Amino acid sequence: MNIKMLSTRFFTIFAILLFLFSAKNLPAEEKAPNFIIIYVDDMGYSDVGKISDGELNTPNINILEKDGQTWTNFYAAASVCSPSRGAIMTGRLPINTGLYGDKISVFFPGSSSGIPDDLTTLPEVFQKNNYSTGLFGKWHLGDMKEFYPTRHGFDEWIGIPYSNDMDWTIDDINSTNIFVPWEESGKKWSKVSKPLREKIYNPIITDWKVPLIKSRKMGNNSYDDKILEQPLKQSLATARFTQEALNFIKRNTKQKKNFFLLLSHSMPHVPLFVSEQFKKSSPKGIYGDVIQEIDWSVGEIIKMLEKLDLVSNTYVIFTSDNGPWLAYKEHAGNSKPLRDGKGTTFEGGMRVVTYFYGANVKPGIINDLGVQTDFFNTLTSLASINHKISLPNSFDLSKSLTNKNKGTRFFVPFFSGSELRAFRLNDQKVHFVTQGAFGAAPARKIQNPPLVIDLNSNIHEDLDLGQPLPESSDIWRIVDQFKASLEYQEPIMDQQFQHLLVK
Repeated sequence: MNIKMLSTRFFTIFAILLFLFSAKNLPAEEKAPNFIIIYVDDMGYSDVGKISDGELNTPNINILEKDGQTWTNFYAAASVCSPSRGAIMTGRLPINTGLYGDKISVFFPGSSSGIPDDLTTLPEVFQKNNYSTGLFGKWHLGDMKEFYPTRHGFDEWIGIPYSNDMDWTIDDINSTNIFVPWEESGKKWSKVSKPLREKIYNPIITDWKVPLIKSRKMGNNSYDDKILEQPLKQSLATARFTQEALNFIKRNTKQKKNFFLLLSHSMPHVPLFVSEQFKKSSPKGIYGDVIQEIDWSVGEIIKMLEKLDLVSNTYVIFTSDNGPWLAYKEHAGNSKPLRDGKGTTFEGGMRVVTYFYGANVKPGIINDLGVQTDFFNTLTSLASINHKISLPNSFDLSKSLTNKNKGTRFFVPFFSGSELRAFRLNDQKVHFVTQGAFGAAPARKIQNPPLVIDLNSNIHEDLDLGQPLPESSDIWRIVDQFKASLEYQEPIMDQQFQHLLVK
């Protein structure tokens, strides 16, 4: 072998060794993160965590608080189910999508309407970016097949199409025909309200015919839909939805697929049901039992992430769709020190307990403002997805999560249907209209002039301590700019039973 050949081989081997050494020391390609939203129904702002009375045993939610970020000023986009859920899915306020009602506040069984096809949803964006998407639990954005979650971005869904207190019948009135005709709905509600309340306080599973549905998106735009059981065995609902979520995580991890998961519990919305394992487990009756089972569910998710070594690459969000339904007293949560609860634009109706945990979240307490519409741009930013959808009411909070940067959101709107009842600007909240939940006190009142509340010194929103908003205030300008930016859509929920009207 001549010197020239030896020299060539030497340099070839040297080049190979240099490449291998360099490759070994290159930074590993950053994996795309996974996302889990644990979404509970009608939970109180101070049911858990440091702000609570500490009577409930919630060690797993405490982990989210200790090792994640606690957002103390985080809001749902509405104070009732369907509009709130539509806002999370679309990153838009209900007024911008039509997913609200001025007469009927949520979707009921038999609705001919639901989430519109022309709205791009958060799971659709993830789906288009090679994520597996799954929903396990409550949907509540339309119960016809064309409105199923699998038609709006989810690869699979096992859950219920509406709230767990729907699909009931009392004499000749049911949860569909009670609205038809609209002029008689008040009289019908008066007739059924007492027996319905009795059923909720003494629940029997067969009183509500809520279906458990399984739906999968197949090839060629086809779907596999089936009812697994009807009525849903509600005492097993929390455990069932949790197990399906765990299976989804395991399956996609094995297939090396990133995932977006919405674990949407039907509890603690009334009627309250709990599994045998958690019956009489808390000092706060069945409501406490339900919360402790939800805490167990959180723990199962955390344990699975730890087992599969996914904690450092998975963002977990825990939040509620609105505040507690206080009309049900011991079957409801606690919103103190906030005022009122579900169905109102007081703080207790829309400020919700919210934790961010896992991945690159820097632990701590965050007092900045946030709204659930912000999930859309925040999560896609964390996933480095540029969706190019104009979402003016979805603020990117990702830098607050990963670097604890000061948040960019400075306002929160408070809508009831199409009516802007209040507006928070930094720590000041302006009330234009005040009203209690579903006809309860306080009676509806147009505040003229609007009242300004300083939430730092008056978190309970004692209206007697409010100050009239001067006509010269800069708040007017910002509110006017906000109103001018809105693209009003007609209320879809008010039209859901038009097909049943006799022509």
